[in-house]
Amino acid sequence: MNIPQSIVRIFLRLPNGQLGAQLRDNIPGIASQGMLSTFGGGVDIGESPQQAALREMEEETCLTTNDYKMEFITTFTNQNTQKDRIILPNNHLFLARVSNCDKIEIKEGVGLVVLRKDVDFEKVNAGEGTQMAWKLLQEYLK
Repeated sequence: MNIPQSIVRIFLRLPNGQLGAQLRDNIPGIASQGMLSTFGGGVDIGESPQQAALREMEEETCLTTNDYKMEFITTFTNQNTQKDRIILPNNHLFLARVSNCDKIEIKEGVGLVVLRKDVDFEKVNAGEGTQMAWKLLQEYLK
């Protein structure tokens, strides 16, 4: 598994106020197999985190910038271990306020998981980075 130096993490804010996340595929070699995760992925060379977030939204949900308003929340680091190496990628957290759920077409992962704002993520099958992102999102939404 290749862990990029910088990644974007995106939660969806649906029109009804609920939050959307991604249920990952259970494919060997991908990060967070079979777990709840954020939408997003690696920031390409020469790309800003904002540009990566917009690209990942279209790749993973088929939504275009006309379908949501993207808000940057914060950047944090999350420790990952790969072949006895510790990697601390920058995680750039975004919230996409979606205007029309009918336009969402999930292209990566098993599907969209709709969450209440008060879900206890410590009881959810999610990786540490996603759990940390959820806590930061909760602080942002207060």
